Amino acid sequence: MNGFWGDGGPYETWVGALRTWQRGEPVDLAALPALEREQFTADTWARLTRHILTAVDVRLKDWARRFQQAFDQAPDEFSAGRELTQAREGLRAIRALAGHAGLPPDIRTPVGELCDRHIRSVQEQLEHSLTVAARDGGDPDRLDQRLRTVRDNALTAVVVDPPPLPSARRARFTALRRSLGRERSGPGRREVRPAPGPPSAGPWATDADEGPRRRIMPD
Repeated sequence: MNGFWGDGGPYETWVGALRTWQRGEPVDLAALPALEREQFTADTWARLTRHILTAVDVRLKDWARRFQQAFDQAPDEFSAGRELTQAREGLRAIRALAGHAGLPPDIRTPVGELCDRHIRSVQEQLEHSLTVAARDGGDPDRLDQRLRTVRDNALTAVVVDPPPLPSARRARFTALRRSLGRERSGPGRREVRPAPGPPSAGPWATDADEGPRRRIMPD
C-alpha cells in the first residue's frame, strides 16, 4: 500500500471533515476533494454515505432545537422575522454539505432532496401550528401577524435559492459579474471573453485509470 492510501486518502479526509462539521465546528467544504465512483468499492461508499446521513441528521436536529427555542421566545414580529432569517443561514450551511459538488450525483441528489423535504416539513408544521392555535381560541390578530411573518420569511426560501458558492468560485463569479457590468456600461459593444475554466485538480484528485479501486477499512 503506497503513502497515498496509507491514511485512507480522500475517504479519511471526508470522514474527518464530516465529524468536525457534525459538531458544528468550522470546516472549509470547498477544500474537500471530489469523489468518483471508481475510487471505492461498494461497501466503502455505503460507509461514507452513512457518515454523510448521520452528519446531516445531527446538524438538522441541532438546528431545529436552537431555532424552535429562539422562535418561541420572539416577543414581536421583528424578532420572529430575525430568527427566521438566521435560521435560513443555518439551513444553507447544511444544504451546502448535502449538495456538495464533490459527491457523486447518486449520493448528492437524494441527500439534498432528503434535506429539502425536512425543510418543507418544518415550514408546514410552523404554519399549521399557528392555524390550529387560532382555531383553538388564541388571539386571532397576534396569530395572524405571526403567520404572515412565517410566510413572508419562509424557511423554504433556501430550497429555491441558488446554493452558496465556495470561496474560490465566489471570487471568480464576482469578478466575472463586474467584468460583464463594465462591458455593458461601456461606450459601445465590446467582446466578452468566456469565464476562466475550473481550477486544476487538488492534490487528492485521482484518475480512475491510475489503478484499481481500493477498499478502505475503518479503524
